[in-house]
Amino acid sequence: MRRTRKIAWIALMAMGYLTATILSGCGGSSIPPPPISVSVSAATATVLAGATAQFTSTVANDSANKGVTWSVSCSAAQCGTVSPTTTPSGTPTTYTAPPTPPASDLTVTLTATSAADATQKSSTTITVPMVTVSVLPDNATMQPGSTAQFTATVTNDSAAKGVAWSVSCPTAPCGTISPTTTASGDATTYTAPSTQPLGDLVVTVSATSASKAAASASATVTVPGIHVSVVPVGTAIVPAGTTAQFTATVTNDSANKGVTWALSCSGALCGTVSPTTSPSGAAVTYTAPATPPTGDFILTMTATSVSNPSASGAQSIRVPALKTSVTPVSALLPLNISQEFTATVGNDAANKGVAWTLLQNETPCSTSCGDVSPSTTASGSPTTYTAPASLPANSTVTLTATSVADTSKSVIATITITAGSVKLVPANLNFGKGSGSSHPLEATLTDTGNFTLTINSITVAGTNPGDYSQTNTCGNSVSAGNSCTITAIFTPKASGSRTAVISISDTSSDSPQHLNLSGTGPVKLNSAMLSALGEQSTAAVPRPTGGSQVGTHVMRFVDSTREDPYLSNGTKRELLVRFWYPASSETTCNAADYTSPEVWSHFSQLLGVPLPQVSTNSCLDARVSDGAHPIVVFSHGFTGTFTDYTFLFEDLASRGYVVASVDHTYEATAVEFPDGRLEKSVFGSYLTNYARSDAEALAFAVSVRLDDLKFVLNELERLNAKPDSHFAAKLDLSRIALAGHSLGGLTAILGVENEPRFKAGIVLDGVLPDHLASPTKTPILTVAAGRERWNEDDCRLWGALRGPRMAVNLKGADHLTPSDALWLAKGVVKSGEMGPDKTIAAIRDYVAAFLDVNLRGKPMGPLLTGPSSDFPDAGVTTREQSVCRQP
Repeated sequence: MRRTRKIAWIALMAMGYLTATILSGCGGSSIPPPPISVSVSAATATVLAGATAQFTSTVANDSANKGVTWSVSCSAAQCGTVSPTTTPSGTPTTYTAPPTPPASDLTVTLTATSAADATQKSSTTITVPMVTVSVLPDNATMQPGSTAQFTATVTNDSAAKGVAWSVSCPTAPCGTISPTTTASGDATTYTAPSTQPLGDLVVTVSATSASKAAASASATVTVPGIHVSVVPVGTAIVPAGTTAQFTATVTNDSANKGVTWALSCSGALCGTVSPTTSPSGAAVTYTAPATPPTGDFILTMTATSVSNPSASGAQSIRVPALKTSVTPVSALLPLNISQEFTATVGNDAANKGVAWTLLQNETPCSTSCGDVSPSTTASGSPTTYTAPASLPANSTVTLTATSVADTSKSVIATITITAGSVKLVPANLNFGKGSGSSHPLEATLTDTGNFTLTINSITVAGTNPGDYSQTNTCGNSVSAGNSCTITAIFTPKASGSRTAVISISDTSSDSPQHLNLSGTGPVKLNSAMLSALGEQSTAAVPRPTGGSQVGTHVMRFVDSTREDPYLSNGTKRELLVRFWYPASSETTCNAADYTSPEVWSHFSQLLGVPLPQVSTNSCLDARVSDGAHPIVVFSHGFTGTFTDYTFLFEDLASRGYVVASVDHTYEATAVEFPDGRLEKSVFGSYLTNYARSDAEALAFAVSVRLDDLKFVLNELERLNAKPDSHFAAKLDLSRIALAGHSLGGLTAILGVENEPRFKAGIVLDGVLPDHLASPTKTPILTVAAGRERWNEDDCRLWGALRGPRMAVNLKGADHLTPSDALWLAKGVVKSGEMGPDKTIAAIRDYVAAFLDVNLRGKPMGPLLTGPSSDFPDAGVTTREQSVCRQP
């Protein structure tokens, strides 16, 4: 053990000697000194204009203690100063910021360089912040003569000079402010004008930094003028000879002078209103004309403030024409068999009922075609038709119910007489338009013979048998005098007219009997379209044709006055609106997405195919070009989305229009909000089978849309007035059009009718209303897709358009042609002989030409006066012509 420790000790001594020899180097050279390094006491700092700050540099391994030299650099002319410019290690120097606050945050680099080794240096980054001003509150509503306090806070103002206050408004007087200068954080008092303005007075209260005139902020004060509102809101329906009460409320009328009432209409008789003057909040009575009109009659009842005749509120009143209906609408009847029919007359205040007649080939027939008794009935009371004892030469009889109050109003039921024993009521089932979801209709089969009816089979046949199915309670037989029910369900496999028959084979002599089925299927994407979408990896929106660069901006709006009608939890209505607009040529263009990636991914999942990456021609959040621009508000198709028409929106923006496309939340297929929420449609989607598209669902969706659009109009006014808004003073609110496609077309028609702020309407292959509450004088453009002939609904709408009107029929097109599907699935969506490119140009040019005339007041060009050689397959109907006589 002792020997081992001694050997270890000798080894350690030898290693120490060897190490010392190596460190001394060969020939006894000295050890090199460590390198010089420089550090500064702070990596970053903030120094207000005119203020100072100390910084210390430490130099390591500087044996001569030569210290550092200091320097400043920045991108501006004045970077501030440093003194002294040389200091020993550990001795501070003082940086002094420029005396004047910069226009924007100034970044200064303060560098310490070693005097002994100029390659060694260290820096600190100094920010000289700009002066900012904020004003609270940023908005207020004040009554005349009232006061409110505003406080301006100035940050980064080392001189602490505070602010200067001023007021401005479009029309004097604007009110006063005192004191006109305050220190940061101190309040000033604004006093509103003492007199009530005629209309809402918007005053801007501004605070400007005394140290930096470019730094300012403002608040918006609204001094409300006299307003008149009439209730009930919306078009009131008052049948002929009846009365309704209306109330006008006048706000901000210190004199409380009330209103005068007046009626206006296009006919000779508007009805009467009594009394013709009333205090605010008092009811008046409107009495409709005693005689029902031949067509729905619209008038306007206006309440005008006595204190301010420029302030008024109006109420539209519809005096409806008589409307007749009959049930059942058809029947298959054996000889000598009876069936009750009931006619209902709507809007017949005198209840004069109907007169019943029998016709064959539009000519009254004798008892050979049956008998009807009684020949007159009150509305809702039945008459009984009895088939003749022998089969007439013409087995089809028309039972007509004609209104006694208005003989121009009638309705028919079609009766087919047979020599068999089967009674079938009704004999025709019509499932209506656009039904994407299955719903049942029923017919009743009765054995009117003396023997049991044997049922051999009940099957669906005809043109589109796959669109229908049937169930029945008939079994193998029906006993004499008994009935069974046949229930049909419509599940359309394609769009357009879909017809079939339920064929009933039995032991009746007239077997088989036919129950006729008809319906119209919704638009669906076919396999060719899906293939076209899935086979391309990229796609591009067609380039716009106008002279301006295009900007796009998405905004979220929340209507604090309205609970979302699609929800039951009290959540306020929330919308997403995407804008396209002419962008400033000086802007930097960051290419915008076609739509939200999350929404695009959802579409891909619904369709079951990968969708292409789409490039646009829009610059995201670009600055709006100078000037006030006309506006087009757009409402998409049923369950569509607000980017489905980008090819049109970008083109309109390039021509100087601002487009505001509304995503109707919970109806649109999907809406992604800024916080990442993806809200999907409660109705399903046009991309797949609808969950609901029945008449009740569509009517509800349209009513919500109309409220959405009124709210969006209010938001546009707010954006235009707000100084820090993206669209501040860039919107011409006197020139707004409403446009829409499909159900959005119907929304456009009704929106223009009900909202006077819309100065023009554009209907792209729209669903047409049953009626308009009133003939409209607002300019309307209708673009139809593939009409072989204008139908009765088209004719009725055309007749209700009393102002500038124009119709364009894109021959050979289909319902999706006015949408982006035309170029996304190029060659698959129908575009007629013009082809996709020329059809895109036609839609863009006709829409822009119509808007240029009716919003911008430009002269009417040849495109709007008749057929164009540029677009030979666009059939044009001008104002003086009738669509009813043209294909």
